[in-house]
Amino acid sequence: MESLPTLSADDDVILTGIARSGTTLVCNLLNRLPDTVALHEPMAPRMLMGLSQPEELNRRVAGFFTEQRLSLRERGEAISRVMDGRIPDNPYGDTPGDQGKRLSVVKLGSVHFDKPLAAPFRLVIKHPSCFTALLGSLKQRFSCYAIIRNPLAVLLSWQTTLANWNDGRQPMAEAFAGDLRDRLDAESDPLGRQLAMLAWSFDQYGRHLAPVAVIRYEDVIATAGRALRPLAPLADILVEPLCSRNANPLYAGVDGRAIGRRLLATGGAFWDFYSRESVELLMEQLASTTRADGDGGRAN
Repeated sequence: MESLPTLSADDDVILTGIARSGTTLVCNLLNRLPDTVALHEPMAPRMLMGLSQPEELNRRVAGFFTEQRLSLRERGEAISRVMDGRIPDNPYGDTPGDQGKRLSVVKLGSVHFDKPLAAPFRLVIKHPSCFTALLGSLKQRFSCYAIIRNPLAVLLSWQTTLANWNDGRQPMAEAFAGDLRDRLDAESDPLGRQLAMLAWSFDQYGRHLAPVAVIRYEDVIATAGRALRPLAPLADILVEPLCSRNANPLYAGVDGRAIGRRLLATGGAFWDFYSRESVELLMEQLASTTRADGDGGRAN
């Protein structure tokens, strides 16, 4: 089997972020770049359970990077969550299911890349929950980045998509972060737990990442993708027609004003990244939204 060329510290990249912040959209955009592959949650968190030392954890993650690199170079294929064999810009559909919430449209499978890849190329592996919990260890070996989004938009997306966050739980993060699990256990209602999840995630990014490594969804949209330059310098060539979905009409059935008021009355690390004015502005936009935004830039 052919050996891999020598890699630089920036060639294996960890991508995390708030769940429903646009991390899948970012993978979709990165995969449009030359010499760059971004995989959507290819690692099962159970692969990392029981690894108590950062060195053990990082060896396991590095081994997975190596396996996927070899597969990409030999067959042009890698493991990822996919829809119809590709990584979409949004892992959830627009049509609510039987429970009135939108369902995931991706499943673990194989994704094929036709583009040529240099040796070495940049490989990005994304997981919002467990990588957020493990940032303190992962940053010791890998370049790590996080995608964030207006906290009210995240909360509204959580209300309209079917997942554990409906009940204010984050099992794939709680498995690695006892402090988060204890914090959620202490909250009496789902929205209180959701706010605690948000505050914990933003705190992780503030403590473990440099400001340049925390990228706002809103900036990605406003720059047609070029705000991803810190993560992938070739993102300078992106000119994608993206449209913010923060005021998505699909949120019309949710009491966004009540959720916004609860958010504004809650302290948390999200205020280190977003102003209360930005939440108030989104509340006003949601109240006046009467039709769907454009097709691009879907994150929710």
